[in-house]
This record gives sequence, structure tokens and C-alpha cells, in this order.
Amino acid sequence: MSSTNALTLRPSNPPGGTQSPTSAVDTSIQLTNTVLAIVKEVGDMLNSVPYVKSLSGVILQIIKVRDELKVNKKRCGEIIDKVMRMANKIFEKLAEVAKSDQREKLAKLEEQLKEHERTLVGVHTALQMHQSRSKFDRLINRGLDELNEHDRRLDELKTDLILDIIFHITMEQASATRPLAQSQQTAELATDTTDHILPPKPHFLVERESQLEQALDILLLQEPTRIAILGGGGFGKTTLAQMILHDSRIEERFQARYFLSCEGMSNADALLLGLGTMLGIKAVPSAMLTSIRRIFQTSTTLLCLDNFETPWEQFETRTKVEELLESISDIPNLSLMITIRGEQRPSKVAWSKPLLLPLSTLSLEGAHQIVANIASEDAINEFTIRLLEAIDGIPLAITLVATLLRDGEDSESLWTRWPKDSTQIINVGDDRQSNLNRSISLSVNSSRMLKNPETQLLLAAFSLLPDGFPKGDALESLQNCLGISSIHTILQTLCTVALVQVINSDTSPRIQMLSPIRLFCHHFLAKEITDALPKTVNHYVDLLLSAGHKRGNSANYYKITPEVRNIHTIFQKLFLADIQDHDLFKLIMALFYLTSWSTYIGYYSKDTLQPALIKTQYIPILYAHCLFCIAMLYYWEANYIHAVEHFQEAANLYQQMREIMLQAYTLRHLGETFRVMYELDKAENALKTSLELYTAENYTHGQANAHYSLGLIYSTRDQLQEAEIYLTKSLEAYKQVSDLIGQGNATADLAQIHISLHNLIKAKEFANQALEFSKKANFALGEGIALQMLGKIYLSIDRITDACQALEKALSILKHQKDPTNQLLVVSDLGTVYIQLDQLSAAETLFKPYSQIDQGIFHAGPLLISLGWLYTCGDCLDKAKDHLHAALQVYQKFKDSWGQAIVLAHLGIMYLKSGQFDEAEQAVKSVLKLDCINSAMDAAKKDICTYQQGNIARSLGTLHIKQCAIDLAIENFHNALKLHRKAQWISEQATDLKRLGEVYEMMGRSEEAAMAFQEADELMESVVYGGAENHNDIERGMEDGRGLEQRTE
Repeated sequence: MSSTNALTLRPSNPPGGTQSPTSAVDTSIQLTNTVLAIVKEVGDMLNSVPYVKSLSGVILQIIKVRDELKVNKKRCGEIIDKVMRMANKIFEKLAEVAKSDQREKLAKLEEQLKEHERTLVGVHTALQMHQSRSKFDRLINRGLDELNEHDRRLDELKTDLILDIIFHITMEQASATRPLAQSQQTAELATDTTDHILPPKPHFLVERESQLEQALDILLLQEPTRIAILGGGGFGKTTLAQMILHDSRIEERFQARYFLSCEGMSNADALLLGLGTMLGIKAVPSAMLTSIRRIFQTSTTLLCLDNFETPWEQFETRTKVEELLESISDIPNLSLMITIRGEQRPSKVAWSKPLLLPLSTLSLEGAHQIVANIASEDAINEFTIRLLEAIDGIPLAITLVATLLRDGEDSESLWTRWPKDSTQIINVGDDRQSNLNRSISLSVNSSRMLKNPETQLLLAAFSLLPDGFPKGDALESLQNCLGISSIHTILQTLCTVALVQVINSDTSPRIQMLSPIRLFCHHFLAKEITDALPKTVNHYVDLLLSAGHKRGNSANYYKITPEVRNIHTIFQKLFLADIQDHDLFKLIMALFYLTSWSTYIGYYSKDTLQPALIKTQYIPILYAHCLFCIAMLYYWEANYIHAVEHFQEAANLYQQMREIMLQAYTLRHLGETFRVMYELDKAENALKTSLELYTAENYTHGQANAHYSLGLIYSTRDQLQEAEIYLTKSLEAYKQVSDLIGQGNATADLAQIHISLHNLIKAKEFANQALEFSKKANFALGEGIALQMLGKIYLSIDRITDACQALEKALSILKHQKDPTNQLLVVSDLGTVYIQLDQLSAAETLFKPYSQIDQGIFHAGPLLISLGWLYTCGDCLDKAKDHLHAALQVYQKFKDSWGQAIVLAHLGIMYLKSGQFDEAEQAVKSVLKLDCINSAMDAAKKDICTYQQGNIARSLGTLHIKQCAIDLAIENFHNALKLHRKAQWISEQATDLKRLGEVYEMMGRSEEAAMAFQEADELMESVVYGGAENHNDIERGMEDGRGLEQRTE
């Protein structure tokens, strides 16, 4: 097959490769020497052309600076090399004109060369700042920013336009010296071609298989077809196109295949010249298209135009580019494939159906695959994963990270540098295929973007928002705050050039920006960011002040909750930026509401409030607001000591300023904090003071909150009748003010009261009400607590499967809400269910993240008991003893007699299981243990806990054997078996039967013993232990991270 050479600049290194430091330095020196020689030569030849002469002088000054650099040498050297590459291209072409008789036509270049000179003067000035170490402090603050800004301006230079103008000058020279007949002859000879070499086939393709097959299905049709591969910068469009070109079915279908990179071709003439050069055509421009058509139509041909956005993007020349593309696409036997940045296709081509969808980002699994293919599986560790998550699945960025890892970069070092250097880290060259910043810059500084200055302002605003922005009515508000016109038109532009994308979520579409693009904007759009920040903050201040505390309102919920992280991010940036002309009172009030919404959804960041405290330290009312907000975050983190300190300071300030309602509000939260710390007297005093203040102000909602918190105190003290009275009062008041969340909380706690009163029907009724109220209010935390209550009720009536489902769902919700207190209670109950179902592996996995719990808090008690019971079942008795003693200390500290009784029961069972009764002290220890177990049995009955009653009954039986009270032992073993059957605990039923068998054997009742042992064996065969029966390894598994399922007997 005959084809031709493409005129495309490609790196000499293999794809993804890098030069050694030594070769890079040698190349840089060689390039500088080449430029030095040619600039001096052209400067001498065109000495009479002032703008060429002055440009030559600036370039020579930049070359001189290289040897005098003292700091930031590497970054300065990169920019100097970029200047040298540009200068080499331009001055090579200028030398051709200088040697011809067309010098006077250089006047066409005057404006472009002057603009080039002005940019290089700025670069030279920035480089001079790096010549002296005495300026080091100034460089730290400004030097690198200056360099980066001038680097961006270099990218914006219209180098391609200069080269195009020089080309036309040389073509005019050729036309002037060549007779018309000779031009015709050249056109006729234009079919003389040389072999065209395709770029190499990519080594692999990840998560693009479906797009590959769809493209092949279209291109393999018998008639000519046309496809466009769309997507953002660095999304793998070129890779997909090259994979298509090298597919064996494409080789069979097409006699000729061509690949042309359009990078650097800024208009239709440049594209036409590139096609002609690729095909080896030596015709004048007027005959070029005819010759191109003649070659393409002689055989079945597939033409790929890569990076087509470069010639097509220029608005002024787009019509001509589209007309040229249309003419090419109409050639018989020619199928066309283009790759183009963004989401829009050229309009004048009849694209084949179905249209290919724009390429999307890769999943984390796909990113892992790329790293494994380029570097190795060993390169994937926790730091690599963090990096891959940060770059949001952009294939180019992933490939560059993988290349750095392959070439010896350390993933931990890369991740450490990422927050500061971000996309600068993964730039390994100056072309768009090896420099992420360069790739993004092409979109940010495209002609579409530069046509309207407001476009970059909106881009900057979106870059401030890590969770994107809603595509809906909120856009109008943002438009007003930014002071821009036609935000929808600007948004369409941003989507077209693939800088943002619209993602359809479960609730509403959101405008998202990928992380590397956001970071690029932060580095290179500093002016626009500074302008957009306070205006975007104003939008969110208005939103928060409008919503207030009305969290039960579904409209507010869907407006505020998706924006919480966005608001924290930009508020923090505003405080740290020290912008003076912002309305601080409105801002802090908005922050007050933001904290309420943040705790509502479980987002407990204090990063926004710390700088707010500093900002407001001389304004008492605002300072008090900030103290209260921080106290709330400490409370929800279970950091109660710090919460109390901040609540007390805020309450004192409110009292001094006679802010009665705010004082009452703060005292109510202070009382609630004392309650969970189990300092009940202090809690009661604070809450009664709060109630008095609210009553004096006739504020029903405040009274409801105070009644509710007092009800919880009396419940904690086991004063259940008083608790029910106060909770009922709070429920009635919440109904008056239509507070769904308050009603949900009150009904959940009334459910707990009725569980304790053994009124399970009423308890379930209240729990279901709590669940419904929380769902209506979109209150996930309340929903989790209500499910926890239902789980406890199901446990109490031995509906184990229902209990397990309710508790698992509750835990999932509470984890997402980051509620540590209720998480501990659910984990304790759920772990006990797993143990009861003989799923020891599941229980072990569940408990592992909580094994280092703070033993100074009340809610540690139930979890420590559950851990002790897991170790007891697994025969890790020393560890069981440690956890149970720790639980006993918790309940002794908080003076909880029922909790102590339950712990003593478990200790008794553990001692009995370990056989630690010697004959000398048998009688005394048995009596002591019997007393403990009897009190524990009372506690278990109070809690309606069937399986615990069964365990205790069996322990009584064991004690009666040691006391030679055989009949009582048999009675207790039968009672234990009955209770464990009711609780559906199979392994414990088997243990009960074994104990009965042992007693019958002692009594000579061999037939009954055999029946008991046989039934026990049958039960044990049905028990699933998660793949392991040697439970002596539980302790080691909890410590070294191995689960029971990884160990065998």
C-alpha cells in the first residue's frame, strides 16, 4: 500500500518516557547554542527592520540570564527552553525570508512580532528576579507566581499565526518566480507520494472498549462514513483513534490509512498545507485541494484528523475550515475520523449515526489498571490511590503519574507535594500529550473563551466549588451576584470546550469541574479567582439567610445540603484572604446557620470557624456566635470537655449583652452536653434555667427543646414516669410549631421509655412514628436512631432477622452522619446479634474499627461487653476478662447498677467456662457468683433480653453441679435450652444439650445422654462460623487484621 509521511512533530522519546537529567541538560545547551547562532545571523541580515532587531536583542538577553540564575533554576530553565523552542521555529523561517527578495513584506508581521517582544520582555524581567539570593523572601511570595503567569502568556502567543504569515510570504515568492505553466505541471505531478507512517499502536486501552466497538461498527460499513471522537483535554481521544487505525479489520477494509495531527494549524490554509505535505504534494495553494482530492479518491481511504479543534476553534476562520472539511468528507471512497476537544462537532459534515458520545473519565479501577500496565502492581499503594482519587480519572493525568512512578518517583513524595504543586507535578514535557497544564491551557485560552471576558470569571467561580453547582434556578442568583450577563450562554461555552460537565444526579443536574482543571484555575486565574470569591460568597450568604434553621422544609433541604462543603470551602477562603469590604454581620449569621446544617448532615469541619474567631475577636456578639458554632461541632465529635468550655463562654457573653433568647439557646445545649457526660445535676440546672428564660419570653419552640432535654435526664436516672411526662410535653409543643425533627426525637425517646416499661406494643408504635417523622424531615440522623430503636424492640421479642436488618441499616446511616455516640450503641447491639447467629467472623469485622474505644465515656460500656462476649465465645478468655473488667469500671464510674449486674453475669460465665474454681474455695466462690448471676438475671429480665437470660440460666446450672444440686442443674439447663431456642441461638442450644448430656451421663442415664449428645452434634453441623472453627485465634486476628475466615482449625 502506498502512502506518505505526515508532517507532525513528535517527541523523540517513547510515549510516556523521560530523558535522563544529563541528556536533558545537553539538549537544552544544544538548543540554546542553535538559537544564539540563528538569532545573531537573522539580526545582522535584518538589521534595518527595527522590530526584528529588538526581538533579537530580547532573546539574547534571556540567553544571558540563564548563566546568572541563583534560585528556582529548574523552573526558570523550563521557561527559557520554551522561549528557545519558539525562537528557533520563528527565526528559521525569518532566515528564509531574509535571504529572499521579499523582505519588505515582513511589514505584515510587525504587530505580531512586537506582541511577541512585549511578552518576552516580561519574561526577562521575571527571570531577573531570580538572579540574586538577597531577594529570596520576595521570591517565596511572588517569584514563582510571576513565572507561572508569564508561562501562561507564552502559551497564548500566536506563534502559529506568525509562521502562517511567513509561509504565505515564501509561497508568494515561489509563485512570482515560477511560470504559470510550471505551476500547472507541478499540480499534475502532485500525485507522486512517499510512504505514510502511522503513529505506533497504543500498548493498551482501558475502559474505552465499548466506544472502540461502536466506532468500528460504523467505519466498517461499505459506504464512506464520518465519525467524531469528542471529550475533554487528556481524555484519551488520540489513543482511541490510533487504536482504531491499527485494528486488523480496519487494515482489511481500507487500502490507505492516514493520521494527521492538526496541532499548530490555526486556519484552513494551514490545514490544507498540512494535508498536502502529508501526501507529498508540491502544488501551489490554488491547486492543492484538487491534488488532495485526486489522491484520496483513488483508493478506499481512512483519514484521521487529530486535535481538529486547533484550526476549527478560531471563530474568525471557522467557516472556511468547515467548508474545507466538508469538501474533504465528500470525497468518494474516503471515510473521515476526527478527534476534537469538547462536546461540539463541526456543523457542515453529515456525521454517521449513531453519534459517538463524548469520552468520560475513568473509574478508580481503570486508573489502577493504567498504573499497573505502565509501572507495576507494586506501585499501587495508599499514596498512589490518594493521587488517583485527586486527579478525578483523567487518562492523561493518570498516565503521567504512572510514568513518574515507573521512572523512580516515590508515591508518598508525590502525594506530599500534591496540595501545593498539584498539576505542576505531572508535567513531564512541553507538548499537550505530556503536560497536563498545557492541555488544560489550550481550552482555557481558546478563542471561544477569550471572546467573552465574563467566561473566565464564571469558570473561576465554579473552580471554587469542590462539589459543583446546581443547574437550575440557582444559576440566576449566581449570575446576579457575579454581575455577568447570559450565564446560560457562558455555561454552554464552558461545556463546549469541556472545562465543565453537567452530571445528572438523583435529585437535580449539577455542573461539575474535574479536580485538575480546578487546580489549574487556582494557579493561573488568580485575578479572576480574587474577583469571583466575594461575589460567590454573597450568593451562598443569601441562600443561608433565606433558609435559616428550617431544616424540616424539603425545599431548603435540597437547596442547602448539597452545598455544605462548597460553602465551607469558600467561606474559609474568604476569611483567609482577608477581604475587608464584606458585610461581616451577615457573613457570621450565615455561618451560624451553616453550622446548624453541617451538624444536621454530619459535616463537622472547624476549618471555617477558626479564622472566623480571629476575624470577630473584637466584636462580642459575633465572637459569641462563633464560640457557639465551634462548641456545637465539638459536641457532635463527642469532644464534650471542649464543647462545655465554648458553650459556657458563649452563654456568659450573651448574658452580658442581655441576649436572653441566645443565652437560653446556649444553656440548653450546655445542659445537653452535661447530660451525655453523665453530669446529670449540672445538666438539670442548665436546662431548668434555659426553660425559665424561654417561658419568660413565651417562646414555645425553646420550651419544647428544654422539656425534651429534661425528659432525657430523667430517663437516664431511671425516673421513667417523670421522663415520660417531660417528653410528652415536648412532643405536644413540637406539634404546635410543626417541628418534624423535634417530633421524631421525642417519639424515639418515648419508644425507649416504653421498652424499659415492658410495653413493647407502645414502644414499636412510637419507634415507627419517629421513623416517619425523620423521613418526612429528611433527617437522616433521626432515621438512624429510630431504626436502632426498632432493632432493640425486635431483639426483645426475638425477631432476630428483623433486628439484624434494622440495625445494619441504622449503622449505615449513622456512619454516614458521623455520629459516634449512637454508632457505638448500634455496633454493640448488632455485634451481639451476629454472635447470637454464630457469625463470629462478621462480629469480629464489625468490632475491629472500634476496638480502641475511649473507655471514659458511658456508651463504651455496651461495646466493651460485646467485645468481651466475642472473646468468651472464641475462647480468648484473658482478652475477654480485660474487656469485661473495663466495662465494669465504666458502669461503676457512672453508677449504673443494672450495667454492673450484666457485666458480672458475663464475668461469671467466663470464669465458669475457664474452670477457675479450685476445691478449697469452691463453695465461697460459687455463692458469690450465684449472687452476681441472680442480680444479672433480674437485669436481663428488665431489659427483656432472652439470650442473656439463657446464658445466665446455664451458668446457674453449672454452679448447681459444683454444689451437687443435680436436679436444680437439670432444671436450669432445660430452662437455658428453652430460652436459647426462643432466641434462635443454635450454637448455645448445642452447648445446653451437651451440658444436659454430661449430667445424664453422670447419673447413669446413658440413653438420655446419647440423645442429648446426638442432637447437639446435629445442631453444630448446621452452624456457620465464617469458615473457621478455631476461635482461639480471635485475639490475634483482631490485632493483626486477619479475619476468622482466613484461619482454619
